[in-house]
Amino acid sequence: MAPVAPEAAVHSRRAALVLLGLVALVWGSHWAIVKIGLQTMPPLTYATLRVLGGLITVVVLQAARGKLRLPPRSDVSVVFSWGLVQVAGGVLIMNLALKAVAAGRGSVLAYTMPLFVAVILAVWLRARPKRGELIGLALGLGGLVLLLNPAVIDWGRAAVVLGVGALLLHAASWGALTIQIRRHHWTATPLDVQPWQLLVALVPVALIAYLVEGFQGVNWQPSTVLVLLYSGPIATAFAAWASQSVTRALGAQATAIGFVAVPVVGLIAGNLLLGEALGPIDGLGFVLVLAGVAIASLLPDGLRRQVARTA
Repeated sequence: MAPVAPEAAVHSRRAALVLLGLVALVWGSHWAIVKIGLQTMPPLTYATLRVLGGLITVVVLQAARGKLRLPPRSDVSVVFSWGLVQVAGGVLIMNLALKAVAAGRGSVLAYTMPLFVAVILAVWLRARPKRGELIGLALGLGGLVLLLNPAVIDWGRAAVVLGVGALLLHAASWGALTIQIRRHHWTATPLDVQPWQLLVALVPVALIAYLVEGFQGVNWQPSTVLVLLYSGPIATAFAAWASQSVTRALGAQATAIGFVAVPVVGLIAGNLLLGEALGPIDGLGFVLVLAGVAIASLLPDGLRRQVARTA
C-alpha cells in the first residue's frame, strides 16, 4: 500500500479568526463594488475579467515563490469542485443576480449558507450541532430573516424572484463545498492549488461570456480599472484562498456562522456606497447577526474541538 501523503499545515485559531474578519470585510464590501462595476461592464464579461485578474495574481505570486506546480492527484477533487461550483458558478450568479437584486440584500441571500451547512451535517452526515453552535446559528439566521423582510424586497418581480432563487442555490452548493473543504485530506495547501481552481473556473466563464456578449460593451474608465483590481486580486485571489484556509482551521459549521458577518458588511456598504435604504429592522438584524458571529467565534477550546470533529 502506498504511503499516505502528510496533511498540509493548517493555520492557528488566532490567524484563522483574523483571516475570517478580513474575508468578511472584503466579500461584504464587494457586493456594492460589483453593483458599481455592472454600470460599466456587461455581467458575463465582468465575471471573466474578475477571474482572469485573480488567476494572474496567484500565478505571479506562486511563480515568485517557486511553488507554481501541478496539483497533487489527491487534491484534484477540490480543484474542480471549488473552481467550477464556487468560483465559476458563484461569480456568474452574483453578477447576473445583482442586475435585479440590491447589493446588500443579495449578500444576505448568498450568506444563508450556514443554514444549508447545518442541514447537510444533520441530515446526511448525522452530526448534530453543539449547543454553542445552535445558539450562534439561531441568532445569526434570525438576524438574516429580519434583513430579508418584504418591506425592502419586491417579491412580486420575476427578475427579483429568479435572482433570489439563484443566490439561494449558490448558498446551498457553497454549504456542501464548505463541508468538503473541511473533510478533505489536503496534500498541498489552498494557495498551492488556487491557480488551478481559477483556471478551471476561467474556461467555462470565458466561453459563456464570449458566446453571449462577445467580450464587448466594456466602458473603460478609471473606476472600471479600480473595480477590476478589487474584484480580481483582492475579492477573488486573496479572499478565496483565505476562506478555504479558514474552513480548514475552524471547521465547516463555525466558519459558516462566522461568514454571516459578510452580509452585515454588505448592507452597510450598500448604504454608504449606493444609498440603499436601511431601517430599524435592519438595525435589529445587525445586532442578532453580530451576536451569533461572536458566540460562534469565541467557543471554548474544548467545545471547538468537538465541533471540529463533527465537521
